[in-house]
Amino acid sequence: MTAYTSALRSKVLPHFGKLNVKNLFAYTPNLMLWGGASFAGIFVFVEGWPLFQQTMFSKIPILGQHWIKESDPEDLPQ
Repeated sequence: MTAYTSALRSKVLPHFGKLNVKNLFAYTPNLMLWGGASFAGIFVFVEGWPLFQQTMFSKIPILGQHWIKESDPEDLPQ
């Protein structure tokens, strides 16, 4: 025998605006791609700044030698 209901049943999912857990998992690959690209873009932008060269880039294990400046003693002002 079939059971009929007289009212419409619905669940309210927790959400933030139009973003719920299901939508968040669907957007995760795009958010990771854009976040990684933004992170790489920031590193490209600050590559020429001496503060970042000394504190971050020169400490990269293999590629860090590119940012270490070694001048000849003859070229240094006295």
